[in-house]
Amino acid sequence: MADIQQQAIAVRKNMERLRALREAREAEEATAQAARPDIPNKKRKKTLAR
Repeated sequence: MADIQQQAIAVRKNMERLRALREAREAEEATAQAARPDIPNKKRKKTLAR
C-alpha cells in the first residue's frame, strides 16, 4: 500500500515538473511570436493562360 502511495507521489511530482516546463516553453514562444515583425502576405498576380 505504501508503495502505491509513493508511486502516486512520484507521478504527481513528475507531472508538476512537466507542466512547469511546458508553461515556460509556451511563454517563451509567445514572447518570440510578439517580437517578430508582422509581415503581410504578398498577393500573387494572376498569370495569363496561353
